[in-house]
Amino acid sequence: MKIKCDYCGNTYEDTASQCPNCGAPNPSHQNSNNPKTIEELKIWYRDRNLPAPEVTRFFIGVDYKEPKAFGIFKDANGEFVVYKNKADGTRAIRYKGKDEEYAVNELLQRLKDEIVHQKNLNSNKESASKNHPVGLFFYKFHRFFFKSFFVIGILSVILSFIIAPIQNRHNGYYLYNGSYYYDYQDNWYVFDDDWYEVPLSDNAPSVISTNYDDYYVSDSWNSSIATTDWNNTSYYENFQSSDSDYDWDSNDSWDSNGTDWDSDW
Repeated sequence: MKIKCDYCGNTYEDTASQCPNCGAPNPSHQNSNNPKTIEELKIWYRDRNLPAPEVTRFFIGVDYKEPKAFGIFKDANGEFVVYKNKADGTRAIRYKGKDEEYAVNELLQRLKDEIVHQKNLNSNKESASKNHPVGLFFYKFHRFFFKSFFVIGILSVILSFIIAPIQNRHNGYYLYNGSYYYDYQDNWYVFDDDWYEVPLSDNAPSVISTNYDDYYVSDSWNSSIATTDWNNTSYYENFQSSDSDYDWDSNDSWDSNGTDWDSDW
């Protein structure tokens, strides 16, 4: 199905994230907070504070060969493969094709299911522990300290309202050496046909940071800066996402032995 661009009048397929003629974002794609690429899925995984892949058994961007594993990778033919290695080592292919966004979403939804499953396992263990005499003692001991730290938590929230303006004070667009950069709380992105995370080899952030005013352009987007507004990127959506339900508590334990490794998915 083709749609008409509100900015330049060009018509294009509605599956595209932006107008190929002027770069204006496709309105139907602006509300998705989910990662669309393997690299974005890696960021989502990292931002949830999840344990290492060897613990969760989710291997993003890796053709992992050992048993008991979920994963996604791009093969030599340019196709994206979503797979599950069963307990006996056999592989079930969930998806194989050119659609990276679809492939990423398949693994993302399975990962979300597994996070919920693992949280439920931890909750059940806690309930069993509370009902045991020895466990009850340690549970009350833990709750005592939890209440003590609750006040500290409240103070931390108050402090965050003070710190936030400081973190955001340099947010905006910058022009350095002919390229546009965007700084979001000291997370840097560079525009090259689209926005990308600044690679480690790019020294622009350190140069700009020595004197922000010399390179500052604006805190809001206009078409003269770049063809795509940074606020319409998946990077921004990831910062604004409401995926906190899938954040991992470092006090919990991940037991992959509780996963069904015999099913196809």
